[in-house]
Amino acid sequence: MKTVAIDTSLPSGSVAALDGERMSEVCFAPAQAHARRIAAALTEATAALGWSVADADLVAVIRGPGSFTGLRVGIAAAKGMAWAGGMKIVGVSGFEVIGASVGGEEPIHIVYDAGRGDLFAATVHPAPAAPTGWQTDGGVLVPIDAWVAKLPPGATLSGPGLDLEAVAALVAARGDLRPVAGAARLPSAAGAGRLGLRILATGATGSAAELAPDYLRPSYAQENSAGPSR
Repeated sequence: MKTVAIDTSLPSGSVAALDGERMSEVCFAPAQAHARRIAAALTEATAALGWSVADADLVAVIRGPGSFTGLRVGIAAAKGMAWAGGMKIVGVSGFEVIGASVGGEEPIHIVYDAGRGDLFAATVHPAPAAPTGWQTDGGVLVPIDAWVAKLPPGATLSGPGLDLEAVAALVAARGDLRPVAGAARLPSAAGAGRLGLRILATGATGSAAELAPDYLRPSYAQENSAGPSR
């Protein structure tokens, strides 16, 4: 099945085209380039496989966690393609994309930088019966020091939040944790496409109208309406 995938959850972004065992991925940055780079990048990725964006049967998009602007751009692009081209659409959790990238049979503790000294944290567990093969627990805001302190001995860690200096220092000071390195810390369009195909195979797809972003934290307006923050 011809698939296109979009990831705009981080300041850098990527799109991918997948067709059987063949895959082409195009990465771009910075965040301000998301809106103007998606269409050209998708054209480049699909052309590398010998077809066009209009030929796609499925569009997969990372629905979060991520920033307001980035996620809105990516999800809006995916919805527009699905509506205009009659494609199936699947929203994929960045937590589960990272979990699939790391792999293994143990829980993986994943964090994103939520700003203001906080992390957006969740634990993903291998779950063969789940649509993506992973089950996510959590998705909560937590101070950096509190998250590191509560990790169980020997825990496997991943996520872009590990690149923060404060997180790296506290993890290193513990000495009993296992942070993964390199690309396995990051979501990707290619990973989203693979999980999107797996979700589609289970029949657990949704509609473009139902697809909504999972933000890293409430907006300032929401926080203000809820009263003083900590």
